Amino acid sequence: MAVDFSKFDEQVDSNVLGKEVEEAKKNGGFEDLPKGKYVVSVEKMEIGATKGDGRPMFTLQCKVKEGEYKGRNVFMNRVIYGNKSEKWDDAKAIASVITILDKLQTSIEPEFYNYSQFVDNVLDIYEEIEGKIEISIDYDAKSFNPISFTPEDVYDVA
Repeated sequence: MAVDFSKFDEQVDSNVLGKEVEEAKKNGGFEDLPKGKYVVSVEKMEIGATKGDGRPMFTLQCKVKEGEYKGRNVFMNRVIYGNKSEKWDDAKAIASVITILDKLQTSIEPEFYNYSQFVDNVLDIYEEIEGKIEISIDYDAKSFNPISFTPEDVYDVA
């Protein structure tokens, strides 16, 4: 059964929209947020799956709350399974996520016993902070840890 999109076609000037799409493709969409300090809210935090092979991955999505880039999103993703480097393995990846979660100073202790439990642990921590904190972060899209902050950089807003 096909979906009828004609009502959307009637609401836009397809020629103008087509030109805007071509321009966006040429410009590559959004540029990376410049390296710097930003106040953000945590919009999403979960253990999901990588697109390619479905490995577990920690995802942190934040939104800039003020300044020139207000409303822009910043992301951090950390694959936590299948890391095979001598310098970086699964245990170090998971420990790095726990370090980030610890800095949020929640009543729920970040702990890893197995992947299923860790998924729930991360969701519980997110539920505790959702809409209740802002964080002053140092952001560098080109860094291995693009988002860094200290426990002192976490502020209650609710």
